[in-house]
Amino acid sequence: MLRKLIICQALLGIGLGSIYLLPRGYKIRESAIIMILPDAVQEWFGESIETSEVVINALADDTNYVQSQYKRRTPGTKDKIDIASAFVVLSGDDMNNSIHRPERCLAAQGFEILSSSEKQIPINEKLNLPTRRLVSKHLRTGRKQISYYWFTGAKKITASHYDRTFTDIFDRLTTGTNQRWAFVNITSPIIEGENSHPFAKHSTEETDQLISEFISKIFIQIHNEDQLGDDWTRPRS
Repeated sequence: MLRKLIICQALLGIGLGSIYLLPRGYKIRESAIIMILPDAVQEWFGESIETSEVVINALADDTNYVQSQYKRRTPGTKDKIDIASAFVVLSGDDMNNSIHRPERCLAAQGFEILSSSEKQIPINEKLNLPTRRLVSKHLRTGRKQISYYWFTGAKKITASHYDRTFTDIFDRLTTGTNQRWAFVNITSPIIEGENSHPFAKHSTEETDQLISEFISKIFIQIHNEDQLGDDWTRPRS
């Protein structure tokens, strides 16, 4: 018993003492995100839309954000439309209140998350983008949607909130730096039923394919690839 007490006191002393090893100030490293959503993404045409007050109120005052809705004519049709939304948030100095996982915002907007999983999106013939895939349903309207999100740092991209947090802790302890993160979210509704005009009817699998292709096209337009370098994600196997 005495031995356990001594060990606990020693660990506590080491933990408290490590505070003095932390840097007194942090140098900010900017995210490799480009905070301008393009007007067009190949065959997709975008239009800026207002961000909901629920989302804005959850963000710190110095947070930057942009949001656009993209539409295209559904391939193989004459009068049907596909739709996808892009939302980018760039953290301010208050990192804790600038970036949230969308699971929190979706719940605040009345959505229930039906499933959550990791998915790799091919960006080119060499690299995959790590993303978190969410399927959610609005509790009032019953509308379903699929969202893919990820976090972009100075030289790293991750879909894990915890990986992002551990990266920040490691950087602060070892280099005295603090990188500004951006959160990117791409969403498209699952269009079901016969009365969907003008939007094209899409199954879950078709909606996944639509979003994956859209992400692979918009990625280059909203990321500074020279800044990211070659080590931001795992290569395609």
